Amino acid sequence: MDVERALGVYVEPAVHTWTLGHPELMAAAGAFYVLAHVPVAGWALVWTWFLRRDRFRLVRDTFLWTQILLVTVYVLVPTAPPRLVPGAGYADTLTTLWGREFAESTHVVQSPFAAVPSGHVAFALVTGGVFATIGDRAWLRAFGWLYPPLVAAVTVATGNHLLLDAAAATVVVGCAYVLAVRRARTSVLDDGRA
Repeated sequence: MDVERALGVYVEPAVHTWTLGHPELMAAAGAFYVLAHVPVAGWALVWTWFLRRDRFRLVRDTFLWTQILLVTVYVLVPTAPPRLVPGAGYADTLTTLWGREFAESTHVVQSPFAAVPSGHVAFALVTGGVFATIGDRAWLRAFGWLYPPLVAAVTVATGNHLLLDAAAATVVVGCAYVLAVRRARTSVLDDGRA
């Protein structure tokens, strides 16, 4: 938050407050945040497996490297989401929308200190990249371009992430993609030698 203040880009409190003033929109954003993340990423993997098998290994490896890099950063630099920072002016939307028991149960599968980089944005970038670049329909390519900014907006509106968390996710996905491409090239070279 201090870094964003220093850069003059700390707009999240205003976005969050505005969204709180529209309860139906906040409920929809909260539901989207919780429910879309894994199924949409899974859709990208399944779609690639069935319709673009030639790209599946690269897509799968990009997702895997993204997860490995995310967890590495979470372990090295655990960071709470804005909604859990006392006195920061954010409502705990996860608890408000879904109840305390549900919010506490999410910590079984996700650390409460895994805000930087945003895993939601990172996986949305990989998913969006898949559909935007190799989608076989115009609507699918359009979805690929629109999905990552929508996820970033939802994460900010719900108080789960800052814009810098989304920027960090972009760096992670870029690194993951480079690692996946290198692995693919190494595999091709190894296959050629066999």
